[in-house]
Amino acid sequence: MARSDSIPLSSIEAPQAQEQATDKNNTPIHSQNATIAAPQYPSGIKYYLAVATLSLAIFLVTLDSTIIATATPYISDDFHSLGDVGWYSSVYTMVICTTQLLFGKLLARYSIRWIYSIAMFFFLVGSAVCGAAPNSHSLIIGRAIAGVGCSGLLVAAFSLVPILAAPVQRPILMGLLSGSRGLASTFGPLIGGALTERVSWRWNFYINLPIGAVIQIGFLLLVHPPKRPNEAFTSWTEFLKTLDLFGLVALLPSIVCLLLALQWGGLQYAWQDARIIVLLVLAGLLAITFISVEIWQGPNAMLPSRVFTQRTVSAAAFFGFCTVSAIFVLTYYLPIWFQGVKSASPIQSGIWTLPWVITSTIVSLTSGILISKIGHPDGFMFIATIFGAIGSGLFTTFTVDTSTGKWIGYQIVFAVSSSLCSVTPLVVAQQALPLKDIPIGSGMVMFCQTVGASIFVAVAQALFTNELSAGLQGTIVGDDGVDVSSLLSGGISTLTEGLSGERKRAVLIVLNDSLTRSWQLAVVLECVAVIGVFGVVHGMRMKRVATITASSTN
Repeated sequence: MARSDSIPLSSIEAPQAQEQATDKNNTPIHSQNATIAAPQYPSGIKYYLAVATLSLAIFLVTLDSTIIATATPYISDDFHSLGDVGWYSSVYTMVICTTQLLFGKLLARYSIRWIYSIAMFFFLVGSAVCGAAPNSHSLIIGRAIAGVGCSGLLVAAFSLVPILAAPVQRPILMGLLSGSRGLASTFGPLIGGALTERVSWRWNFYINLPIGAVIQIGFLLLVHPPKRPNEAFTSWTEFLKTLDLFGLVALLPSIVCLLLALQWGGLQYAWQDARIIVLLVLAGLLAITFISVEIWQGPNAMLPSRVFTQRTVSAAAFFGFCTVSAIFVLTYYLPIWFQGVKSASPIQSGIWTLPWVITSTIVSLTSGILISKIGHPDGFMFIATIFGAIGSGLFTTFTVDTSTGKWIGYQIVFAVSSSLCSVTPLVVAQQALPLKDIPIGSGMVMFCQTVGASIFVAVAQALFTNELSAGLQGTIVGDDGVDVSSLLSGGISTLTEGLSGERKRAVLIVLNDSLTRSWQLAVVLECVAVIGVFGVVHGMRMKRVATITASSTN
């Protein structure tokens, strides 16, 4: 007997079309010939311009999360804040993950145009604050504000996919949007390096302002989602219920406590220090509280049980949690390896990531087409974990003498995985849910992706700084009387200042080993991600058409 989970994409119906046809009084129509008309999707030049606008929006907000990578060494030198570098990325993804579920709920209830515009406002204000930041703490605050906007823009863009395209075309559109994320993820270091070296690191953030304004105008002119009967604002009481403030109040401090413990543990305080233990305990208790609140809130929850208990959606979310975390761990610290170990300039380190960007773009675009034609996205997810485990494993073999050919090839291998991981989880989740729940489901998958990235970049930072501190203690402390803590408070470029010969090489080896230690985390994550693949295999029902015939029950 054939397995039901291996039914191809082209053979079965769209989930939102599986509801019975009803008359004007919402009474089921049992006639054999009763049909629900297919929704009208935009076509022609309007469709392509709308897709281009959303792609550019995704490119911009993703660029903002990666462009800082090559600028980080310069920022740490300028602010003398090497200990804060993990926060420049972590606080951004932390805020994103704590608000994505909220934006998913808001998008399912209110006007997408209004929510999108509010999110763009937050993103541009945060970018302006970052560009004008006088110190590291101000920069972190700006990153938090921009993260709110990024969260809303990402969830809104991917939630518009079912409105713009029929089910069979959605993997292709998802591939285009994910390709934009891939381009931004890999071009980010290159653009950031060019701006940092030629102008100032501050223009990594100022550049968002004019581009964001153009995107907002294009969105208002080109994207017109159909109005839903319940999207009008009714009362502040109803709005506050939609916000699920109790859940938000539990979720935000839970993630903050966890990240603080990971950021401080082993560096500022010992792991057995009471402050670290209290933070970890609070994080766990607040997480349990959040889950309890969501169950208690029922349909008013940010994450209703009808969504997170759907097996395919949960499996896709877990897969995204692991794989995107691995991607962030590698992409955040690769420019540091180029600049610190290979003495590359910011522009050079950006150029050296081109193998990743080229491969990622090609795979993102072609994978959407292949999924649409072949179906079985679970197969593509499995391929992604294989390439991810091999690619991240190759990264851990880096040494100070690693040849150009090797680090180019290793990037290509892992780029295949990162591209597939960007397309498949959202495709699977959206096809498994009815249209009304797609924004919530998209928010859940993206929440898991970003909370994982936020947590594991902080974990990687802890591994990196702890390993670096211990290594430097045994390498440059002694006859020279060098204070390791003062070195760590500086930038990457200060580690080898005043050193030469074997002493300099020894420090570079310590830096290299510290980075590869953090990359071991990515290997583990890629291997564990296969659990999500098997969850999708046994629970997936991919759909295609948008019309149905009501079955006769007479």
